[in-house]
Amino acid sequence: MTKRALVAPFNLKIGMVAILSTVLLLGGHVAQAVCNANVAQTRPDNRYELIPGSNGAEVRDKVTNLVWLRCVVGMAWSGTTCTGSPMALTWMQATEAVQNAPPSRVSGTNQWRLPNHSELYSLAERACRGPAINSHWFPATPADGAWSSSINAGYSELAWNVDFDGGYAYDGYKNQAFRLRLVRTAD
Repeated sequence: MTKRALVAPFNLKIGMVAILSTVLLLGGHVAQAVCNANVAQTRPDNRYELIPGSNGAEVRDKVTNLVWLRCVVGMAWSGTTCTGSPMALTWMQATEAVQNAPPSRVSGTNQWRLPNHSELYSLAERACRGPAINSHWFPATPADGAWSSSINAGYSELAWNVDFDGGYAYDGYKNQAFRLRLVRTAD
């Protein structure tokens, strides 16, 4: 399956020793984004705010008015970062995992859902890669694909996801395993 890039990744000149050290230290997942200083950030820090009462685990995007869990499924907010092991799920497992998600610390109800393609893609930081996300608000994000709820209109066996290594969107077979980041509409 070829990946259909919606945003062309940028090139950075980084020493191979620095990249290899980061990958080895983090077990293969680059947790801190590498950003191009010559490209304006598309998801700057001031776009997000903490949700009061969430102990720092939930963040509101002030542009989309969506509330995101800071950590992907399998990881938990420690008070300073996301810890644990990110789960890799098929699309069906991801839809089932939403049903078993813990309730919001703020609302007390399970309003979490699988984001649609546009919502998930709204997190992609075009100036960064490895991961292509605002690492201040979404620390330790795996530089991998994450599922959306959106099914490919022409091929029902495919669903859309966002690759947070380079920040581009593509469709993948539903039996492939990707990450899951939960979202809810702000109260």
